[in-house]
Amino acid sequence: MKNLFIALAIFTLSFSFLLAQDSIQAPIDTSYWKNSGIASFNITNTSVSSYWQAGGINSRSFAFRIDMSGHYDKDKTSWHNSLVVAYGTIRQGRKQNSFIKNDDRLEINSKFGFHFSKNLLISGLASFRTQFFEGYNFDPKSPTTVPSDTVSNFLSPAYLEFGIGMDYQPIKDFSIYYSPINSKITIVTVEAYRPLYVPQDNIDQAVRYELGSRLKVRLKRTIAKNILFQANASFFTNYLKNPGNIDINWETLTTAKVNSWLAINFSTNLIYDDDVKFNLLDENGVKTGKLGPRTQFQHILAIGLTYQFIK
Repeated sequence: MKNLFIALAIFTLSFSFLLAQDSIQAPIDTSYWKNSGIASFNITNTSVSSYWQAGGINSRSFAFRIDMSGHYDKDKTSWHNSLVVAYGTIRQGRKQNSFIKNDDRLEINSKFGFHFSKNLLISGLASFRTQFFEGYNFDPKSPTTVPSDTVSNFLSPAYLEFGIGMDYQPIKDFSIYYSPINSKITIVTVEAYRPLYVPQDNIDQAVRYELGSRLKVRLKRTIAKNILFQANASFFTNYLKNPGNIDINWETLTTAKVNSWLAINFSTNLIYDDDVKFNLLDENGVKTGKLGPRTQFQHILAIGLTYQFIK
C-alpha cells in the first residue's frame, strides 16, 4: 500500500508539472506548448464449465496505462517531457488463486535543447525508470503458483540516467540523440536483490554509478488512418568497466483507434543489460544454480477503453 501512495504522489506531481503552463494566471502564453494525455484500461474474462470438450482454464486480467507528454518549442529552445505509468495483473484457474503481476512500469523522461541550426541541437537528457510493486521469480512449470521468492520491488532496481550531447531532428517527431558523457545510476534499495542487478564489487552498496556514452533514437509516426506507431531505442556503454558490453532498451507502441473511446494497443519491450542476472535453466526447465544475463522480451496486445484527457 505504501508503494501505491508513492505511485499516486509521483503521478500527481508529474501531472501538475506537465500542466503548469496552463495555470489560471491569465496572460501566460501557452501557444508554444503541445500537451497530450491518454489513459487506457483493459479487462478480459474467460470462463469455462467443468465439462468443456475443448479444454481450457478460467482467467481474468486487468491492465491500465497512462501516457502523458508536454512539449515546449519556441525560437531556439526545446523542452520535451514524458511520463509512462503501466500496471497489469492476471489470475488463472480457481478464484482462490492469487492475481499475478504481468506489467509494472514507471518511466519519466525530460530533454532540454538549444538549436544550433534548424535540425541540430545541443541537449541535456534525463530519464528515470522503475516498477511499483514486488516481482516474483516464477517457475515455468507451474506459472499460476505465486512463489515466495521476490526479485524486484519499488526502487529495486531503479535506473537514473542523465547526460549532455547532440540531438539531430531531421523531420518532425524523429530524433537521434548521442551523448559522449552520460551518467547511469542503478539503485537497489533491497540488499537481497543486489546480486541480480549489480556486480559483486558493488554488492554492499545501494547505488552503483556508471559513466559512459548513450545513443537514443525516438520515432513517432501515423502509419495509416487512426493508426499511430511510436518507438524508442536506447543504447548505453560503460567506459569504466567492460565498455564492449552495450545495454539495450527498445520499446514500441502501436495504437489503432476504433473510435473516440475504443482502441487496440500493441506494445513490445526488448531489454538486454549484462548486469541483470537470472537463475539459468537447463533444457528441462530446471534451475542450474548459476546466474547469468539474458535477453528480456515482453509484448502486450490489449483492446479496451481509451480516454484522451489532455489534448
